[in-house]
Amino acid sequence: MPTGGLRSGLRRQDPVGDRKDYVLRRNPKKNQIRSIGRMIRKDLPPEVREALEKKLDDLKKQQDIHIRLAVERKIFLRNRKIRFFERRKIERRIRRLEKLQRNASGGHLHDAEIGGQLSKL
Repeated sequence: MPTGGLRSGLRRQDPVGDRKDYVLRRNPKKNQIRSIGRMIRKDLPPEVREALEKKLDDLKKQQDIHIRLAVERKIFLRNRKIRFFERRKIERRIRRLEKLQRNASGGHLHDAEIGGQLSKL
């Protein structure tokens, strides 16, 4: 079935049979905002216009919240990846210093220096 077209936003309620009744999918916020904006531009009674403007403001606030949360989620995931790699680097460093400390024989000055580096990590 080709994408797009006249009925791209429609979904068949009953796939079997000759019935032609379709159910609209729930519109994303952007489409709802555009639709309400078009309705507001028409000549409407003041109370209907006010209700539509209130609904439009609410939808815009919801969309702003959704966008902000998406950005925060993206930043969180990026930071989580960075923390993971930093932790891996530190763990490798600790293992290397512990190995040096085990293999170091007799050099108390060198052993103290390695111990100091380990305590920093």
